[in-house]
Amino acid sequence: MIATFFNKSTPLEKLSVIILLSLVVIVDIFSTNATQFNFIFLVKKIAVFIFLLINLFLVQFISKKNGLRKDNAYDILLVVIFIAMFPLTIVNNTILVSHFILLLAFRRTYSLRTIKNTKEKLFDSSFYIGLAAIIYPWSIFYLFLPYSAIIAFNKRTVRNVIIPLVGVITPIIIYGTYLFLTDNFEKAYVQLDTSLSFGTYNSLLLLLPITLILGFLIWTIFPTTIKIITVNNELKNSWYLILSHLVISIFIMIPSPVKNGAEFIFLFFPLAIIFTNYLQLVNEKWFKDVFLYIFLAVAVLGYFL
Repeated sequence: MIATFFNKSTPLEKLSVIILLSLVVIVDIFSTNATQFNFIFLVKKIAVFIFLLINLFLVQFISKKNGLRKDNAYDILLVVIFIAMFPLTIVNNTILVSHFILLLAFRRTYSLRTIKNTKEKLFDSSFYIGLAAIIYPWSIFYLFLPYSAIIAFNKRTVRNVIIPLVGVITPIIIYGTYLFLTDNFEKAYVQLDTSLSFGTYNSLLLLLPITLILGFLIWTIFPTTIKIITVNNELKNSWYLILSHLVISIFIMIPSPVKNGAEFIFLFFPLAIIFTNYLQLVNEKWFKDVFLYIFLAVAVLGYFL
């Protein structure tokens, strides 16, 4: 039933996703210690909700505009479920803002599939990546994504290879100049803090969603990839980029100094696209329902653990 409902992308489905997102934020508000609850706190949570809403429809814009999925609302539904699974993603402002800027970069990167404004898109996407790296340094490794797009969409020229380097360094130079002029240049020193301690993932709150996502990713990625590569020529090149996106996101997430679930936000976009395409290929409606209900159940269960 739920799969049939979200198999369309009309205002009703979008409104339902907005309601689900608002419920996630409301539950987060009432899960807060009473001593922290005040007017300023409430205003901040409303701002976070609006920010998440913008993120959500930016995800939908990227996927729809670039033909990454059919006309349905599975992608944004899955993103909301992922947020519910990892509620600390809406608490860590650094990662949240960095991810939003990266979505702007992804918007330009995936649009490289067309022949228009290739150089501008390469510069814009890498510029946003550089901007995100100022906020969250590990984001710099998304610079590999424009180069993956250059390969996937066959845009290999000397100029196209150089442009992303120019784009990513531009905001860093501007920021460094600002720090120098304001006598704060010592802040320009960036250290990539790392953590390879995964002990926090042993808690049931994180272990359940991580196991579920990893299990379904292994279950879905191979048959979906084979089907798209052999049948869907239109999506094939973009699919290579999505897989590259997934690998880069995992690489960034693993050494991240944050190990509370907030770092999984970098996986939300590629996972949503991969799972959406899998659901589109499945003919059995009951299996689609089971798939989505399991994700919803784990998301809801997390608030009782």
